[in-house]
Amino acid sequence: MTSVSEIQVDAEEINSLLFAAKNGQWNVVWKILGHPSKPRKPFLLNCIPENRRWGVLHQAIWWNNYSVVNKLLQFPTCDIRIKAKEGVSEIGPTGGKSAEEIALGFKRTEIAQLLKNNVSRLGAQAPETFHPLSSGLQDYVLSLLKVTLAAYKTAFQPQQIESKTFNDLLREVWQNVNAVPGRWKVARDKVAEAAYVVCEETCNNIKACKRKQEFYEAIINAYTIEENYLYDHLNTALRRQRQADYMPTADDLALGPYVLMYQLLLLFWNKLRKESSITYRRMRVSATDLEKYQVGTKFAWMSFVSSSVELEKAVMFPTCGPSGDKIIVFTIDTSTPSHWQPRNIEKFAMYMERERVFPAGAKFLVTNRTPDRTNTDQTNISLKLI
Repeated sequence: MTSVSEIQVDAEEINSLLFAAKNGQWNVVWKILGHPSKPRKPFLLNCIPENRRWGVLHQAIWWNNYSVVNKLLQFPTCDIRIKAKEGVSEIGPTGGKSAEEIALGFKRTEIAQLLKNNVSRLGAQAPETFHPLSSGLQDYVLSLLKVTLAAYKTAFQPQQIESKTFNDLLREVWQNVNAVPGRWKVARDKVAEAAYVVCEETCNNIKACKRKQEFYEAIINAYTIEENYLYDHLNTALRRQRQADYMPTADDLALGPYVLMYQLLLLFWNKLRKESSITYRRMRVSATDLEKYQVGTKFAWMSFVSSSVELEKAVMFPTCGPSGDKIIVFTIDTSTPSHWQPRNIEKFAMYMERERVFPAGAKFLVTNRTPDRTNTDQTNISLKLI
């Protein structure tokens, strides 16, 4: 089955999953998710798709079904911090409330205590930065984008899909959002809803956009505002992606529409010029991660990657990213013509850092590696975009 057809199957199962949970049909829920000891699609557990305000866990709480809640908590992917989308129920507004808060609101005291005693380990996952390309240069299918396209099929996908590959599907989605009258407004509302998870002000700014280009510019600008930590949340979510055993948090999935639109802009918006010269990136890593960047190694960065055309402006972001006591200064040759070339976003950025951003999933070859002559903790590594 191709990644494109998998997305369509996931879309159907997400709808079936949430419909079944809402109606207390737990046999259907287990058929889709599997069993905690033998999971089938556990990465869908924290999904709250378009036109839904609650996830599976919230619905089990509403049904006051202690055994179902207990079983859901046995899935390693179950995120007890999952927040409801904006909406009103019998207990009033539930937007932004956690599972435990909703349990308390409905006076499900035993379930609330169960949730309180449970410790989610999802957020403790160590986000990977380096993804080796061990079997050629095949395209990675970005798991977060894949689930987002399934969960928000009506909002983003055209009615008729002609694509055979994932990247072709992204192009179709872009054409649908960008060219079909009114579609950008649907995307705007979903992106604003996604931004609410991290920053209400960003959500309101995007929601207030009256023109399509204003909407596109707001997405890019918000990404560059360090104070709202959006950069941190988006790239942590992307670095948690796996080809197998994908375990997204609830917030990862909630941010999906924002991540998708930013990826589409970086790949296809003609207002963002491709960079084909040298760019620089400075990054702090552990000694173990440093050793992965050996000459001849091919790898992918699964997150959005900021770089600069000026070495002195290639600073490490203080709010997020990999950590360690080793410093790498990357010199990146971006001359290879491809849709992975970094885009010039400085016209729409909050700060003048001569910033060039690589789309998530860009692939590189390590061409050189030398210790820095003046800083024993720094290694200078040359990359070529492939």
